Amino acid sequence: MAPTQPLSTSENCDAAVVAPWGTPVESSPMLGLVGLVLCLVPVDTLTAFPPKFQVGQLNEDVVVQCDTLEPHISWTLNGEQEPMAELEAEGRNLTILGLDLPATGNYSCWAGPVLLDTTYVVVSGAREEEINVSCQAESYHGSFHCSWPGPPSVVFRARLTHSDGSEGPWVPVAGGHGRFNATLADPSFCPFGEELRPLWLHLEGLSDTSYLSLSKHFFLRDIVRPDPPQELTLRWQGEQLHLTWAPPASWQRPTSYFVLLYHLQYELPNGTQVERFVEGVEETEVQVGARRVRISCRDPHTPLAWSPWSPWQDLDTPR
Repeated sequence: MAPTQPLSTSENCDAAVVAPWGTPVESSPMLGLVGLVLCLVPVDTLTAFPPKFQVGQLNEDVVVQCDTLEPHISWTLNGEQEPMAELEAEGRNLTILGLDLPATGNYSCWAGPVLLDTTYVVVSGAREEEINVSCQAESYHGSFHCSWPGPPSVVFRARLTHSDGSEGPWVPVAGGHGRFNATLADPSFCPFGEELRPLWLHLEGLSDTSYLSLSKHFFLRDIVRPDPPQELTLRWQGEQLHLTWAPPASWQRPTSYFVLLYHLQYELPNGTQVERFVEGVEETEVQVGARRVRISCRDPHTPLAWSPWSPWQDLDTPR
C-alpha cells in the first residue's frame, strides 16, 4: 500500500479544492470552505486525543463505521480525495485491507459536502515494558503523581481506578515527559487505615500512527517518599550543642503516629563526615566544631524511600 500524501499549503491548496471521493468540487460553495480548512490545518499533527479513534493490528483488516443513517456516503482519508490505500466501502462500513502505517489517520465520512463522522485509525504499537512509569507520594494524604518518558509527538491520557473499584475520568496529559497528578476521591480512603487493595493507573498514548496502552498497580504505602526535613536550627543545652529541625511541611500529621526516621550527616573541620540516625524525635546532639550539616528522612516501614537530602547548611556555633 503506497503512502498517502499530506496536504500542503504550497502545493495542494493552489491546485484544487479537496472533496470526498466521487463528489464534484463544483457541487457546493460550502465545499470550498471545507477544502480551505483542510489545507490550512496539517493532517499529520496530533495535539490531543481525538473524540473517536480505532486501533488495528498491523497487516490485518480493520472495519471503520460511519455513525449515520444516511444511505449514501463517501469517505476521505486525511482529507485526500483519492487516497492510495486498499479500501472497500459498503454501506456505512469501510474496510481497510491490511492496515499499515501509511493507511493510518483520519477517516471521514460525508454526505455530499456535509461531514458526518470522523474516526482516527492507528496501529497497536509499543509494549508495556517499553514505557517506565514511576509514581511517588510525599505523604499519606492521598495525593500522588506519576511520570514517564515519552516523545513530544505522543499525546497521553490517564485514568485512575480506586481501591473500591470506581474509575476516575480520563485526564489529558501533555506529550514529552508526561506527568499525572491525582488525589484519591474514594470515600473509604483513610490515611490511618491499612490498604487492602491496590490502585490502578491506566495510561493510553497516541501518535500520528500508533497507539499504546498500559496499566500499573501499586499501594500508596509503597510509593511514599517524603520531602526533606526543614528549619534546621543549632542551639546550646547546657554544655551540649543540639541540632533541631521540623518534619517536612507536606508530611502527614500527627508525627507521633506517622513516625519518621532521620538520617543526619555533618562535617567536621578536618573534612570527616559523621552520620547519625534518630527515629521519632526532631533533635540530636552535634559534635562541637561541626562545620555544616544536612538531613534526610523516610518512613521507617519503607526502607528504600529516603527523602532527598536537605541542602548543606553551614553551622555557626552560637555563643
